[in-house]
Amino acid sequence: MNLALSEEQELLRDTFAQLLAAESSPARVRAAEPLGFDPALWKALAESGALGIRVGAAQGGAGAGLLDAVVLAEQAGRHLASAPLLEAIVASALLALSRDPLARETLRGALEGTAVLTFAPRAMRAGEAQLVPGGAVADAVVGLDGDSLVLVTRGDEPTPALANLGASPVAHWRLDAAPRGGARRVLATAAESTRLYGAALEEWRVLCAAALTGLARRALEIAAAYASERRQFGRPIGAFQGVAHPLADAVTDVEGARLLAWYTVWSIAHGSLAAASLVPLCLAWAARSASRAVARALHTHGGYGLSLEYDIQLYHRRGKAWALAAGDPRDLFVLGAERRWDGASGVALPGAGEPHIEFTFSAQAESVRPLARHFFEEHITPEVRARMHFSWDGHDPVIQRKLAEAGLLFPSWPREYGGRNADPWQASVIREEFMRAGWTTHAIGTTGMVADTVLAFGSEELKREVLPRISRGEATCALGYSEPGSGSDVAAAQTRAVRDGDHWVIDGQKMFTSGAHLAQYVFLLTRTDPRAAKHKGLTMFLVPLDTPGIEVQPIETLSDERTNATYYAGVRVPDRYRVGPVDGGWSVLHHALDLEHGGGGGGSGAEHRKLAEAAAAWARRSGRWSDPRTRERLGFVAARAEISRLLGISSFWSRVTRRSPRGEGAMSKLFVAEAWIEDAADMMDLCAPDSILKTGAPGAVGGGEVEFAYRHSTALSIYGGSSEIMRSIIAQEALGMPRSRS
Repeated sequence: MNLALSEEQELLRDTFAQLLAAESSPARVRAAEPLGFDPALWKALAESGALGIRVGAAQGGAGAGLLDAVVLAEQAGRHLASAPLLEAIVASALLALSRDPLARETLRGALEGTAVLTFAPRAMRAGEAQLVPGGAVADAVVGLDGDSLVLVTRGDEPTPALANLGASPVAHWRLDAAPRGGARRVLATAAESTRLYGAALEEWRVLCAAALTGLARRALEIAAAYASERRQFGRPIGAFQGVAHPLADAVTDVEGARLLAWYTVWSIAHGSLAAASLVPLCLAWAARSASRAVARALHTHGGYGLSLEYDIQLYHRRGKAWALAAGDPRDLFVLGAERRWDGASGVALPGAGEPHIEFTFSAQAESVRPLARHFFEEHITPEVRARMHFSWDGHDPVIQRKLAEAGLLFPSWPREYGGRNADPWQASVIREEFMRAGWTTHAIGTTGMVADTVLAFGSEELKREVLPRISRGEATCALGYSEPGSGSDVAAAQTRAVRDGDHWVIDGQKMFTSGAHLAQYVFLLTRTDPRAAKHKGLTMFLVPLDTPGIEVQPIETLSDERTNATYYAGVRVPDRYRVGPVDGGWSVLHHALDLEHGGGGGGSGAEHRKLAEAAAAWARRSGRWSDPRTRERLGFVAARAEISRLLGISSFWSRVTRRSPRGEGAMSKLFVAEAWIEDAADMMDLCAPDSILKTGAPGAVGGGEVEFAYRHSTALSIYGGSSEIMRSIIAQEALGMPRSRS
């Protein structure tokens, strides 16, 4: 697994970032309007090799891979390049495959920057002209006319530029006949033309998606900088959640779009069966996220955003217009769904070359998968399966101990603590097998997080007492953070711990202490100095739950999941159970929360994908599949399920490789929660009325999968840190905005 660009790709990115900063500055972009074409930029792009980046070296190009072109497209989007760069890249690669003399001459002119070449991203309908990006300045257009791949060159008559939203040089072109003074050449016919044009169109879609993500990310950065400087009511407006949180939502969606475009390239390069469906989905999602991002970025500026003097309006107009060059982007969700569930045989895809990124595990990491899979096949008997539950109530002490004996409970721990010395990649592979088997990780995940925190902050005496019990599978830990009056604001905790010699006396109440009825310890947040600032008077304890004075009362939830209220009345705890320094509990808690939000590799979004599959199966069985609206909605859910997985991978990879945090963990948590909530509700609507039936009822959609997803999804925006907290973290870490929570 590797999500970092190679040194050569980083150099390429930086080189084009510098070139475009100089040759496509906001002042230059404005100067190019209303036509939207900058001849000096075009010449600079040709001289840099950008136009021929996908043309082989023998024909005068760079022969670069598809991800290299994606990196270039991202920079073109960030700098609003006033030229049909993406279209020229695709058209040049097509002409490089032809031996036609006119094609070769046109390609030579394009690579030298003396001719403008573009690509028509919609197949021509007989007798009609189509709107072509770059058509107002193009010397030649490559496109599909019926079953012929054609090259049409400009005639004697000028091509009228058309005023448009994005100030782009669009114009109508006909490809079915040569214009007066121009030429028309058929480069391929029949199946060959469809294959060549189809692969080029797929490449254009990926490049367009990349350009939109670059554009959208830059627009959000501009908005965040403005919100960090503009002051109202004595504070930067970016410190207000009403400003910061929508930007956090938008940047999360855009980061998902970037990852989906990169994963699409990787899938093409590795011949994945999913690649053909990913291409339209990645552009559809990029178009949606970019449109919403630029709207939010402009709104952040208030009335100033409407002024032509501010750069954000340049992004706002182009963020919408670029996405519409080939028609309604929502149609691509339909196409993606059809390719995913009807099959995609015959879909031509471009060559991708070596992407130098990797979304899967190494052979070394995969080597532990058979062991984990065999364990569950052996130990999940029909009797055990009948007792299984997704929540804490699925915890089985016998299986817990067997997992420990097999070194699968906490595989990354040292062998002396019952682990396997597994690296994080191997641990993630094992975690995937837990999910595949349907075995709950609630007790294991929570206990491992607490144990890692004890290892970092606990005394040697506490480690010797607690860690061996945990490593043998004999003890589990619950979390005692939230209180009735504080909720997600855990630092507002009022549960008191008062020192009495070498003991502490604890009094108070905690809410949502899931697993307290099964666990042996509770990781308890207390207030030890009520006079100190909110974050400074806190101390953490690992309290044995069999200590006198502790009462556990059940709270049943609508998602078939039990949690608890726990009460502490005169609970005496020896000082050895303190974790970290007195009044220094916030740093201890922060360490635990970082572990909780760190991501778990490809397991994120697994339930989301199940939801999509269940709804798609119902749609096909019920006859609703024939409705394009159904396929559009399913394509949308499929895209978001994929992004949930990719954001989880990104979070996990960033944590393992110790990258400076840019909000990856919070993005994963936020997107998984909010997207699943929305999509579960939509799939309930789509599959109605069968969707209201619960598991076990005849006719229940996906065996009750959709109904369960709707009930279960609701808690995700609350548990493990509310979505509001995640948005605040994202605004700070990903966009550099002021702190928006006290």
